[in-house]
Amino acid sequence: MLADEYGAFLFDLDGVVFVGDEPVTGAVETLRRLRDAGKEIQFVTNNSQHTRRAFAEKLTGFGIDARPEQITSAASATAEYLADRGVESVHLVGMDGFRTELGRRGIDDSERDADAVVVGFDPTVTYDDIETATRLVYERDLPLVATSGDTSYPSGDGVAPGTGAILRAIEAASGTEATVVGKPNAPLFDLALDRVSTRPVVMVGDTPGADVEGARRAGIDSILVSLHCRADRADAVDPDVRIETPIDLVDAD
Repeated sequence: MLADEYGAFLFDLDGVVFVGDEPVTGAVETLRRLRDAGKEIQFVTNNSQHTRRAFAEKLTGFGIDARPEQITSAASATAEYLADRGVESVHLVGMDGFRTELGRRGIDDSERDADAVVVGFDPTVTYDDIETATRLVYERDLPLVATSGDTSYPSGDGVAPGTGAILRAIEAASGTEATVVGKPNAPLFDLALDRVSTRPVVMVGDTPGADVEGARRAGIDSILVSLHCRADRADAVDPDVRIETPIDLVDAD
């Protein structure tokens, strides 16, 4: 079976393991069988709205064995990225889960004292939020950092605007290009790869521009799950393997 070729798996969450509040077809069984086979698993997500603990609890609710340390999220990776650069305060466009991850690295949310403007997913974002972020970047020359450039994601109701949709408005208005920590960029992959000890490693995702391109940059193979695939970049590289659902990883050829 395909899974025999790899010792460790980096699994995207949205569109690969779950969509909204429902697991993807075959995902729970696939992850159980991979663990039974002794494979290492790290969940790697650009979704910044929850803490790693909340993601672990959601996965556990589906019957998937998951602990916070087995999840590399764009929120936690961005918090680490900022802390490593001495940032102590940010103006956050994002949700409470992201704010919690920042707080765990000693970074608070303060418009007045901000060292940077940080953008994550927030479905309640308003024009005023975008205006404030733009002003801070443009007038105070604060760096702009984002968890993800993903313009959309698969929700339970269909495709929905992602972090990148919010980010592009701020970039356009401020004339500034953001530093993006999440997939396909190195910081998120570096963290995830540091957390698995077995090689070879493969990225299992549904977004060519984030998962496949990120795997290519990281020097690992990629498997594209086509069931909820989002071809969000015309220049995305082809994956090493395409499958329809996660169960194709563990079913015999």
